[in-house]
Amino acid sequence: MVVLINNEIVKDVLVRKEVIESIEIAFRQLGNGDATFFSREDIVSPTTMGDYFAWGSMSGAMVDPPRLSLRFKSDVIRYVDKGGHLSEEKFNGTPGKFMGVILLFDTRDGSLLAIMNDGVIQHERVGATAAIACDHLSNDDSKILGIIGSGGMARSYAMNISEVRELEEIKVYSPTEENRISFQREISEELGVKVKAMKTPKGAVKEADIVATCTASQTPVFSQKWLEPGMTLIDVRSTEIDNRTIKEVDQIFSTTNKNHRVESIGGEGTEKYQLKRGKRGFIQTRYSTLSEIICKDEIGRKDKKETIYYHNRSAGIQFVAVGNLIYERASELKLGEEIPMEWFQQSIRN
Repeated sequence: MVVLINNEIVKDVLVRKEVIESIEIAFRQLGNGDATFFSREDIVSPTTMGDYFAWGSMSGAMVDPPRLSLRFKSDVIRYVDKGGHLSEEKFNGTPGKFMGVILLFDTRDGSLLAIMNDGVIQHERVGATAAIACDHLSNDDSKILGIIGSGGMARSYAMNISEVRELEEIKVYSPTEENRISFQREISEELGVKVKAMKTPKGAVKEADIVATCTASQTPVFSQKWLEPGMTLIDVRSTEIDNRTIKEVDQIFSTTNKNHRVESIGGEGTEKYQLKRGKRGFIQTRYSTLSEIICKDEIGRKDKKETIYYHNRSAGIQFVAVGNLIYERASELKLGEEIPMEWFQQSIRN
C-alpha cells in the first residue's frame, strides 16, 4: 500500500531534533559517497495569470535507509514591488493555494512508499539545514539571533537554531508591523526567550551573533555595512545578500555548489527569469559545502572574530532524509490514508 501523508500529520509527528539529525546523517552519507542528489531544476512557460508558470523539481537518494525521493511543485509566479524590494509571490490554481508533493520510494524493489504534502517539510528542511550550519560554524556562545523576515521560514529558522544554540534574545524585522508583532508574540511563547520586534532591518541585526535573512525578496535586504566581528550570516535565497557582503566576509560556505537550473519555452529564454530570481543562484560555486563541514574537522570557523556567510542552497537529499523520517513516524502511529499500490504499477513494460 502507498500512504498519503498530509501537512497535519507531518505537524503531529515532526520532532525538530530528529529532523536536524536526519539531515546531518544524510549529508554525512553524501560526504562518504553513500548519497547523491540532483539540484533544483525548473521549467518555465508563459501564463496570463502572472509573470511565469514554473515547474520545479528536486530528487535525492541515500543508502541507509535505501530511499529515493522526488519533490515537485507547480507555481504561478508574480513579482511585486513591496517598498523598494521586489518580492516573489506564488500560487497554484487560485491565490492562497499551493501545490508541492514529495514521492518517497524504496530503492530495494522500486516501490512507491508515500505521497506527501511538502509544505511543512519544505520549511523544516531549510530551517534544520540552517541549524546544522549554525552548529558547526557559529560561535558556541552565540546568544542573539537577528532575523529579517517574519513568515514561515523565519519561524522555522528561529525554532531550529534554538535547538543548537542557547538563545537569550531574538530580534525580528518585517516591513509589516502586524507581522513582526505576531512573530514576536508567537515565538516568545513557543521558545520562552525574549523577542524584540524592530522597526528597521539594521536594528534587527545590530549586535546579533547569528543573522538569518528569511524573505521572498529578489533584492538585497542585508548590507555589508551591518557586518560585525564574529557574525554568522545565513540566507534563504542569495538575492537577499548584497555583493559587498560576499566580498567582505572572511569565509563563505554553501549547502551545495550545484546550481539551480532552468529551461524555458515561450520565446523569452531563461535570462529574464534568472535575473528576477537572482543570477547568483544559477551559477555553480566552489565553496566548502555542508557535507565537507560535517565530515572534515579542518573545514569551518577558524576564530571567534571571523565573519561567515552560509548560502543555504537547496539539495534533494534534504527531502529524502526528512520525508523518510516522517514516513517512519507516521507508519509507527498508523497515520495516513492508504491507497492501492496497483494504481501506480502496470503490466506494460516502460
